[in-house]
Amino acid sequence: MQAPVERRPIPGEQLQTQTSDAVIADNNRVNAESMAWCLKAYGGFRNVTAVSTSAELLQTIRSQRPQVVLVGERLILAGLRDIFLDLAVRLGETKIAVFADALTDRQLDLIANNRVTGMLSRADTVKKISEQLSQIGAGTAVLSEHLNVRLQLLKDGVFRCVASAQMQKLTDRQWDVLLNIAEGRRVSEVAEALSISQKAVESHKYRIMRVIGATDRVDLCRWAIREGLIEA
Repeated sequence: MQAPVERRPIPGEQLQTQTSDAVIADNNRVNAESMAWCLKAYGGFRNVTAVSTSAELLQTIRSQRPQVVLVGERLILAGLRDIFLDLAVRLGETKIAVFADALTDRQLDLIANNRVTGMLSRADTVKKISEQLSQIGAGTAVLSEHLNVRLQLLKDGVFRCVASAQMQKLTDRQWDVLLNIAEGRRVSEVAEALSISQKAVESHKYRIMRVIGATDRVDLCRWAIREGLIEA
């Protein structure tokens, strides 16, 4: 039997590049490859690519124009700006979904203000995640029920962080007070720094703790660290 002849490109012809239905991006390559394998085996996706760095993810988006990309928490933060500035993402050709379980409320708020079509949870089954990715690829915004306590999906397909809605109740002056207290300054020092009375600082502090659910100064500092406002 004669061996098949390798087809050579005609001059000026553009050969079709490899495409992916979905891309799984996680800083842990084993996790990315496992999820990719599961989606192909059980989820009905034929072509799934696994990547583990933001540079690799951007290159894959640009070369393969996948229908949907599922990004882990650490990678979405590392490549946030570049990912959402990519032309395919901006034009809506590639939809972005994010595993949001390990993100702080502040980080959720930041990501929700970008072009995200899905906020998913690792607590869901592979079958459920596959169904969600299919919906997202078709342009339907999806919010995992495991994230309902922390996020809201509005009618226009926009996500809103529940905690962000609470934090919007704080005035600019209260934010100033919050950050100063979280950085360890005493009431008298905060008052002097902001040129307000100590009584005003105490009043703002009480209001802040009510809004964020803190019970004391230590709790307030822990909240600020957890939300990434200050470093531990």
